[in-house]
Amino acid sequence: MIRRLIALAARIGGAILLVALGSDSAFAERRVALVVGNSTYQSVPQLPNPSRDASSVARMFRDAGFDTVETLVNVGNLEFKRAIRKFETTADQADIAVVYYAGHGLEIGGTNYLIPVDARLASDRDADDEAIPLERLVSSADGAKRLRLVILDACRDNPFVTTMRRERRNSATRAVSGGLGKVEPTSTDTLIAYAAKAGSTADDGDGEHSPFTTSVLKNLPVPGLDVRLAFGRVRDEVLKATGNRQEPFVYGALGGGTISLVPAPAVPQEQPVSDVKADYDLVQKIGTKRAWEVFLATHPTGFYAELARAQMEALGNQPQAAPPNVQVAAYPQAPAPPRDAPPTKEQIEWDRIKDSVDIPALQRFVKRFPDSPLAIAAQQRVDMLKQANQEREDRARAEREAARLAAEEAKRKADQEKAELAAQRKREDDERRAREAEAAEKARAAAAAVAAEKKRQEDERRAREAEAERQAKAAEAERKALEAKQRAEQAERDRIAAEAATAKAAAEKQAKDAEEARKRAEIAAAKQASAAEKKRLEDERRAAAAEAERLAKAAEVERKAQEAKQRAEQAERDRIAAEAAAAKAAAEKQAREADEARKAAELAAAREAACKSEQSRLDAIIAKDSDKGSDGSGIDDLKAFSKTVTCDRLGPVVVAAIDRFNVEAAKRAATQPNSPQLVTSAQTELVRIGCLTGKPDGRLSDPTRAALVRYLAIGGQPTQPDKISVTTDLVAELTKHATRVCPLQCKSDETLKGDVCVANEKPAPATASRKSDDEDKPRRKPAATAEREPARRAKPETEAPRARQQAVARPSIVSGGGGGHSTMIGVGF
Repeated sequence: MIRRLIALAARIGGAILLVALGSDSAFAERRVALVVGNSTYQSVPQLPNPSRDASSVARMFRDAGFDTVETLVNVGNLEFKRAIRKFETTADQADIAVVYYAGHGLEIGGTNYLIPVDARLASDRDADDEAIPLERLVSSADGAKRLRLVILDACRDNPFVTTMRRERRNSATRAVSGGLGKVEPTSTDTLIAYAAKAGSTADDGDGEHSPFTTSVLKNLPVPGLDVRLAFGRVRDEVLKATGNRQEPFVYGALGGGTISLVPAPAVPQEQPVSDVKADYDLVQKIGTKRAWEVFLATHPTGFYAELARAQMEALGNQPQAAPPNVQVAAYPQAPAPPRDAPPTKEQIEWDRIKDSVDIPALQRFVKRFPDSPLAIAAQQRVDMLKQANQEREDRARAEREAARLAAEEAKRKADQEKAELAAQRKREDDERRAREAEAAEKARAAAAAVAAEKKRQEDERRAREAEAERQAKAAEAERKALEAKQRAEQAERDRIAAEAATAKAAAEKQAKDAEEARKRAEIAAAKQASAAEKKRLEDERRAAAAEAERLAKAAEVERKAQEAKQRAEQAERDRIAAEAAAAKAAAEKQAREADEARKAAELAAAREAACKSEQSRLDAIIAKDSDKGSDGSGIDDLKAFSKTVTCDRLGPVVVAAIDRFNVEAAKRAATQPNSPQLVTSAQTELVRIGCLTGKPDGRLSDPTRAALVRYLAIGGQPTQPDKISVTTDLVAELTKHATRVCPLQCKSDETLKGDVCVANEKPAPATASRKSDDEDKPRRKPAATAEREPARRAKPETEAPRARQQAVARPSIVSGGGGGHSTMIGVGF
């Protein structure tokens, strides 16, 4: 019951704190902005307002509590693009991202461009190179989760339109206009606010800001005002200010919820009636006036509040005894003053601050009235408020840590997903290449088979042609032989006919001769008859010999033709055999080449499979240790993997991964406390701000520790030399100082004058007593001698302070100083 009562009392301060501090959800939202204003254009007349508009808008975002506000004024092409690229990274994982641009803009062929200050735009062809497409500026905010807002005060009357040459052939689609064209965002939860409706121009204004920016500065930072209603107010105000000449317009759409750039202050919610009744029952059991006061402070209105007031009236001013088992002393209260006694000073002061959340005021009350019973209540309220503040800070810290862990987890998951996606793409590429290689191998094999088939068909065709040619040649030879035989037979017949004719003529002549001879001599007929018979036999013999000779010649001709035919057939057979052997050798060679290609393809496939397996192992190692880097086992796994890798193309990848892990390890080592890099940086800054003399060497030596102790003591952070730790935060703190921090320390015989240690003047030695009145006066030396002697005497004393000044004095890094130039004074580096 006591714990419930204390919790009830704590809710009094908790409700007040909730109203005073607002809701924590407003601070958990991450908001970023990019603001650009271009005024000093180099090729056209300058605009007076955009730079002032951009500065005021950036200040508005900072006052609204934006986490990051990047401001650029009078930027050129390259700087503009770099700023957009940087903002893309900033907008990632943000809840709200806002981009504001003031300056010149134009539309060319349906594309909107924003103009940097160094753009010349002599031709409409130059826009793609010298101007910034609006789409690129809009896409830079795509990483935001809840709202992506682009504000464009860029619809002014543009002088580039009149000076730009039209060189594009398709002039119908490359029309140039001074205002911006209509655009519809492609991403969700995106708004693009124009200073003037598409196709129209906006006024630059005669005041400090343009009419559009003036209204934006007034309406956009209103807490809790929906951004769409804010731009509705901007439209109405600009129309009124410009006499309906300029109408702002917003493109895009949002969801049904309320989205404001500045969250509305939180309103404490009333507790449910069941909780109020439970508190009433608890206080009724206690039954003291103080308990009812606590209840009314927590629930000042409502049905149970009226019942509590009735209970207090019933109690009156009589002190009530504490009920059994309830230690009311656990929550001390001041004794009630006498009814007619005037209020004391501490009572008046307590009544003024008892419901306050100002901890210093309550502490001053405790310090002022330490012996008063009210001091206990004040101290308990201080403790309660501190506890509430601490709880709020712890809760905010826990939420920030949770948000940071969630962001890191999301980044890790995103990196892992990217790695898995890259590995998947790599595997798909490898499989695609393997399939392509297999298909190419199959294509080569098919091409080789087709080529072999074509070769075989060609060989068969050639063989058929050769056979046909051989048969033709054989037929021709046979025809020629037949013709020769026929000519020989005809010749023989002609010879026989000639011989027969000759024989007939001779026979007729002989018959005539015989008849004559018979007529001349009958007697010699017998003799001549025997001679004629002999001659006839001889003629027959000769005819038989001629016939035999003819037949022999014909046989010889036929034999020679047969031999020629056999030689031709043999030659043809030899040629066919040679061609068959050549075809067989070519086929065997093609078979060997196909087999070698198949083996090479199998070897390549095996190597590719090994590369895929090793690639998968490498991807698994990198993905597994992506959140560890060289702090985990990633570097050891990679080194072990590099000794077993067989794929040639993975060698450079593994070496690059090992080098990357080593670089990350070196970077982490460089950021570790007391690392040589951090010590060197700290020494350099200590020398610059006058706390250390000497040359930075990266060692945390005793002089360096003493310099750090001296610096921290000046900053109100005294510490011991052995507890000094050089961290990145300490180095960052040192770099923030623009001028000397540690005062110059002079020796015992020196005096600090300004920033210089000057040796003290030594007293002149006592002189002898003057012998006369004239001797009492100091004798003057010649001017030249008087000037030379002090110079000689002061030289040893002034050299050391000058060198001491040079050892510690350094020019300011903030400005160049006066006098038109500055002198760099260092310590040798």
